[in-house]
Amino acid sequence: MNRNFFKTFAALLLIAGITHNGHVMGQRELDIDEIQVIAPYEPSISEAFKINLDPVIEDTVTVDMDFDYRIEPRRAFVRFDPEPITPARMRGEPLERLYRGLIKGGYGSYQTPYFEGFYNTLRSDEYALGVHLKHRSSGQDIDNFPNSTFSRNKANVYGTRFYDAHKLTADIDYNRHVFHYYGRQPMSLGLKDADSPYQHPSASTTRQRYESLASAVSFGNNAGNDARVHYKSGLQHQWLSDRFDGSEHLFRLHGEIGSQVAADPFEMMDEQRFSMEADARYYYLNNQADTLHAGIYSLQSKLYSSIDRIDFHLGARVSVEDNQGNFTMRAYPLAGFQMDIIPENLIAGAAFSGGLKRHSWHELSANNPFVTPLAVTAFSNIRTEFNASIHGAIGNHFSYNLRMKNSHIDNYPFFARVSYRYWENLPINFPMGYHDAGFPPPQQPFSVLYDDIRKLQLTAEMFYRFGENLSMRLRGDYYEYTLDRLPGAFHKPGFEVNLHARYNIQDKIILTADLFGRDKTRGGLLEPGPGWQTLIQEYDLHDFYADVNLGIEYRYNKRLSAFLNFSNILNEDYERWLGYPTQGFNFLGGLGFAF
Repeated sequence: MNRNFFKTFAALLLIAGITHNGHVMGQRELDIDEIQVIAPYEPSISEAFKINLDPVIEDTVTVDMDFDYRIEPRRAFVRFDPEPITPARMRGEPLERLYRGLIKGGYGSYQTPYFEGFYNTLRSDEYALGVHLKHRSSGQDIDNFPNSTFSRNKANVYGTRFYDAHKLTADIDYNRHVFHYYGRQPMSLGLKDADSPYQHPSASTTRQRYESLASAVSFGNNAGNDARVHYKSGLQHQWLSDRFDGSEHLFRLHGEIGSQVAADPFEMMDEQRFSMEADARYYYLNNQADTLHAGIYSLQSKLYSSIDRIDFHLGARVSVEDNQGNFTMRAYPLAGFQMDIIPENLIAGAAFSGGLKRHSWHELSANNPFVTPLAVTAFSNIRTEFNASIHGAIGNHFSYNLRMKNSHIDNYPFFARVSYRYWENLPINFPMGYHDAGFPPPQQPFSVLYDDIRKLQLTAEMFYRFGENLSMRLRGDYYEYTLDRLPGAFHKPGFEVNLHARYNIQDKIILTADLFGRDKTRGGLLEPGPGWQTLIQEYDLHDFYADVNLGIEYRYNKRLSAFLNFSNILNEDYERWLGYPTQGFNFLGGLGFAF
């Protein structure tokens, strides 16, 4: 017990004794002489030795450790049996439903019926087959230009058979184009005025009809250029005929083989690949004036190499020109490179090449349908062609492409009207001859004139895409021609601009806009002679014009839709070819159905 407790207890006893009987007495003497207080015993030993809780032994004897040791590594064979992992179940998005067929039909201004149909097989790893049909015609003449109606028909059947490492492709394409030579002869020749009946011959007199049938088959491996060995071969036939007993056949045989090659002995290249191509083309043309046969037989080899971010190639092309059995051999060097300055954002390249080309009747009539059936076909020798380009992307939505091409070409074709004095000397059954009254008709076709040129082309192309809803594409081309004999580059503009925009509103309404701008061009009326240098007169076809087109499509559901297209909204009156104006403002509307 605590000593303070006893002291307190004694004090209480003293107070109780003093206050006994309820009286307090002061100055009273105590009955006892001494008070003893009993407390707990607490012994104490002075200078006793106290034990430390953490004793420390001080040892003055030291032992030196001195011994040798070594480590002997031994392989420990540990058996590890991994437990199988339960495969995760990937839940992908369902494949979008595909439809086998699509038909579209409508009607528009200028009495224009329209029909187009597609039918294809669905997803398959064995084959892909399809057919495409199309018809469009116009039954109304352009103002003040009788017999300007036309019709176009197309039928195309195609297919591909897939094998484990190869594919077989076939294609058959039929086209039929009926139109009239409705263009007027310039009045500067002193012919009768536009109201003269001799200026407007009957439709049967000026009608032309082109029919073409093209077929092709090819076979090759489907691994592409990434395979160690890739190859492809093909056979093609193309036939064209017209209403005036003219016909042309093209037979083509093409083969290509390439392979990766061993590293160069200097061990500088990361990868090398070698390819070789062989191409043989034979043309046979028969018309009322003559029968011609010609051919081009070429062999080309290239070596492709890669160093870090630079790809380049070196090679050569040898071509043999067969002109009515007269053979001429030409050789062209091939070289080029492409460098990733900033991968995917800035890529620069350049190439140098040359080649031989045949301007067939099929090509000339496809470029200008109003060309004469007696068009002069010829070879073009591309002496040199230099290309330079820069392309890439800025961010995820914008991409660009800048190109420059400079060419030196012998025998480049131009289209020009030739005076009627040329046609009156043709002793053939041709509708552009004399009328009964002895006046030559104004609806004569175009002739093809060839000249040696130097051509510079600058191209800028930009593409913007924001998600799946908005996309825009803008392209501009600048041309500069230098000719040796002809007075001008007839029907060739100095500048062209194209703009295409598409906006998707919740996959229900599709809006499209197209703008085709063209700088002023000139046409020429020539008097035939040596070098075609006698120019009667040049004509301004048009100043700069903009052909603006708008379209809207409403998708009721995934199968049914309606469309309405407006063309030449500004109602520009221009001549694409001298004396042949185009249709003004027109529209076409219709429905589409998928099944």
